[in-house]
Amino acid sequence: MEWNVICFNGASFITALYLLEYGASKFINETAKLSRRLGVSETLVALLTAGAEWEELVVIIAALSQHRPSLALGNAIGSSVSNVLGAFALGLLFESKVSVYDSSSKIYAAVLFGITSVVLVVALGHGLSKIFGVFAVIAFALYVTSVSWYIYKGILAAPEDSDSDSDSDSDSDSDSDVESGSNDTACLELNDAAGFAGRESHERRRQHDSLVLGEHSLFKGSDVKSKTKPSYGRRKQRSIISQMCHLLIGLAALAVSGYVISCSAGNLADALHIPDSVFGATILAFVTTLPENLVAVLSGSRGHTGILVANTAGSNIFILTLCLGVILLSSGGSLEVGSNQMFGLLVAWASSAAFAAIVFFGARRWMGASLIAIYIGYLVLEFAMFGGIEDL
Repeated sequence: MEWNVICFNGASFITALYLLEYGASKFINETAKLSRRLGVSETLVALLTAGAEWEELVVIIAALSQHRPSLALGNAIGSSVSNVLGAFALGLLFESKVSVYDSSSKIYAAVLFGITSVVLVVALGHGLSKIFGVFAVIAFALYVTSVSWYIYKGILAAPEDSDSDSDSDSDSDSDSDVESGSNDTACLELNDAAGFAGRESHERRRQHDSLVLGEHSLFKGSDVKSKTKPSYGRRKQRSIISQMCHLLIGLAALAVSGYVISCSAGNLADALHIPDSVFGATILAFVTTLPENLVAVLSGSRGHTGILVANTAGSNIFILTLCLGVILLSSGGSLEVGSNQMFGLLVAWASSAAFAAIVFFGARRWMGASLIAIYIGYLVLEFAMFGGIEDL
């Protein structure tokens, strides 16, 4: 075992992870800012940022460019397992009360279970082929379009409840109306007490001020307009160019980090004599889903159950449609699914079924602890059963 190779690639792997998270965060933030600046739908931006796994897609593309499809497929399957048994389970574990999910969360969970079931049936039947990859990419496009449409029509509710905010706003509005009414009454009484002389002097001052402002607008109005409008347009143009530059920086960080991670992961797998599919489904999948784990912990501890479900379901739908489609389209023909990858698909299907059951019937903290225990058992079985089996 070459320890120099292991240490160097391990350090490269960890360093590239930080760059990957920076690039993903930069890409998501700047995409949202630029979309708001250009007037693009916020719903579409949310679906393609918070509910997407762009860092996973970059790592998969980099692995495919190095002719390691087993590493890419293992990473996709392992990440879909990790998002439910790892990230979602952590969110349940940190929830302080029994969670009851809304209709939007149930729709997301049902869609995820349906997509996972289709992938498993196709893999057990005729295998994953390039034709199925085309359908997977089309399914992702239909998913984004349909969810955008339903959210726009109000069928899918927002993750956070805003009834309390609206109630408080209405209360504050009514209070302000009462206060403004009392203020108006007081002003009328003061004006009556002031008498005619005060009103006359006030009228003279008002006429004098209007004459001064009129002269200013006659002589200076054209200059003000000519200065403010072009300056605002130039500022907006500079802002858009600056955001586009930051967006390109995020994309460059994603590309470089994805390439380094895939290279170092392949070298570590070779040095440790671990098959690419096992390494991708365990170590690589775990470290690339660390952001989802953080989001899940924060969402669960703060009671944002809708965000927790949408983040988990959206990430897995992204992986099992777009990412899997890219993997299959890059293959020459049908992609051979090994026994370890089939085992991962079965675990992914079972975890999506458990995910849907929890969302439909309610969650308890002990369910999160159970899912984490199952995930640890899954990782152990991957190494114990398939650690010494070469990829197809």
